[in-house]
Amino acid sequence: MNRNITSTLALLTISLHMALGQTSVTNRVRPQVGDSLYYSIDTAFSTLDYGTPGSNKSWDFSKLGTTGTRSEVYHPASIGKLASRFPTADAVLVQGINEQYFKFYQDRAELLGTGTTGGGPVPGLGGANVFPKPVVVQKFPENYQDELMYTTSNSVALPSSILPDSLLNTLPLKPDSFKIIFSQLYQKKADAWGVLKLPAKSWNVLREIRTVTTQTRVEAKVPILGWLDVTNLAAGVFGNLFGNINSTSYAFVSNETKGAVAVVNVDTLGNVLSVSYKPDDQTLTKIEVASTSESLHIYPNPASSRLQIDGELSTTHHAISYTLMDSNGKEIYRGTLLATDLSIGLESIADGIYFLRLMDENGKLLSAGSFIKSTR
Repeated sequence: MNRNITSTLALLTISLHMALGQTSVTNRVRPQVGDSLYYSIDTAFSTLDYGTPGSNKSWDFSKLGTTGTRSEVYHPASIGKLASRFPTADAVLVQGINEQYFKFYQDRAELLGTGTTGGGPVPGLGGANVFPKPVVVQKFPENYQDELMYTTSNSVALPSSILPDSLLNTLPLKPDSFKIIFSQLYQKKADAWGVLKLPAKSWNVLREIRTVTTQTRVEAKVPILGWLDVTNLAAGVFGNLFGNINSTSYAFVSNETKGAVAVVNVDTLGNVLSVSYKPDDQTLTKIEVASTSESLHIYPNPASSRLQIDGELSTTHHAISYTLMDSNGKEIYRGTLLATDLSIGLESIADGIYFLRLMDENGKLLSAGSFIKSTR
């Protein structure tokens, strides 16, 4: 009974916002495995007015250009190098050596933890950071004036030998080891709604102000005394490295498409540093599967020179198109396969993890999956 009342109130709230003309972002645009989001980046503009809080606003970003691109691809969690540490995850977002693991629900998206797959020259850096409790990073529906706040934390262990004597000599006893603890407080609020005009089209949007406060602490493990907070001592040696760092951005989100429509990054004075935005007018909000009766799979995995697609296809498919993306979501190749020869040559691509999407002649998704290219 209580669940029915809650659902009814949620529907009434959404209806009220729609009646007032306000944008409401619902779970029709919630993320899911296979989502591939692509953005243009502009850092060469002269001026850009990202507006003030309030209702029925309008923003004109139609003159934005392109100085770079970026992408976000929600791969199946199983392709992540640290997937074994996140057994309940649905998806992984890979950005270089960094991985983020997500669990998706009808009313929210949760971040289960993060990972770094390479430590570079600093010992101890790398590995999985599994959160003690998943954090909710998106809620649905989202309406004007809604707020969301969450905190994440991770630490890096270091031997005492890596730190200078000037710091070690200030401690009562020589420590066995150190750990650097990074804590991030994320806050966002839908502080405005209206229409955003981009080069490709105009979007009905909510504007979110997003702030991130990063705090860095240092603890030393001293015999007998245990772990001691030595952040103030470290700050005397390393200066501002251990102070709080604040960053602000403005994200424009819509119920017409997945992912942010645009994100404006600003400095501490409010000056615009960069803008990433959707370069097209695509309003696809979910992956459409052409036929649930068809089952496709790819093999071998890992593959060395050729990838084979196998399974039963209906006779109505005259051709199948495919898109091949690397682990960062960058499209590296697209082509068309005949139903009589479902194989893809891999000779021209480097070893690594790849993501494959197969579509029918109408552009509907038939299957998606990941594979490893390895010539070893």
